[in-house]
Amino acid sequence: MIVTMAPPRSPSAAPVVPEPLQPLVRQLAELNEGDRELVIRAAKLQGLPNDLPTLSWESFDEVKGIVSLGGNADEDCKALYDG
Repeated sequence: MIVTMAPPRSPSAAPVVPEPLQPLVRQLAELNEGDRELVIRAAKLQGLPNDLPTLSWESFDEVKGIVSLGGNADEDCKALYDG
């Protein structure tokens, strides 16, 4: 059986974490890998907005369409490139 070891990580490769977050880093480091990943996934989900606006398909059919914000792309391009 051949056993290989990963090279040791250099301290310079570690991300720089602000001092106020260092206690959190130490707490996460104390967890086993599975629990650490679970906490990280839960934190990511917690950070997502929970109240996203919703729209029924019927309402969507009423609001979709072309929006005119003014201007004329064709004329603007001609003015830019044709002098």
